[in-house]
Amino acid sequence: MWKRILIGFFLCASILTFSTVSNASGGTTPNTEIKSGVNIDKSKYEVLNPEKRAYTSKDRVTFVNGKAPSGTKITIKVYGTTDLTRKNFDLHTLPKADDYIESYTDQVISGNMGFFDKQLRLVSGINKIILNFNVEGVPNVEIIVFVQSSMTKNAEQVRLSDILNITK
Repeated sequence: MWKRILIGFFLCASILTFSTVSNASGGTTPNTEIKSGVNIDKSKYEVLNPEKRAYTSKDRVTFVNGKAPSGTKITIKVYGTTDLTRKNFDLHTLPKADDYIESYTDQVISGNMGFFDKQLRLVSGINKIILNFNVEGVPNVEIIVFVQSSMTKNAEQVRLSDILNITK
């Protein structure tokens, strides 16, 4: 009798452990948008590098890459401004939209694996990079890069050497 009860218990436990559980969603996910009957998954359009949307660099060359569905045309526009007006532009005091000058525009097509990349040459000062995925419902990505000029690098070296001489 105990053997039959024990076998029945193990049989029920094994049936319950092999069952699958699934949850159905109500239709769209938070990153999916329905426009005129077409689902747009915004998570498929992403800029991977640079990770920050505003940063300072000493290099005038930067690398932009990301992911988009295969065959997507991504338009990259680079705007730059130098501080000729002595307004002391930096990441806290950005220039107005009228102060930017378009450096160049380029178009990149995402590859078979769904990735794109582009090397960009920037000017000394504030640079604005705008990536447009050319898909309705996907917002443009704007990246601000402050490129320090070579004079700033030399000034930092002088300041550091002055501090070292004072401490000796």
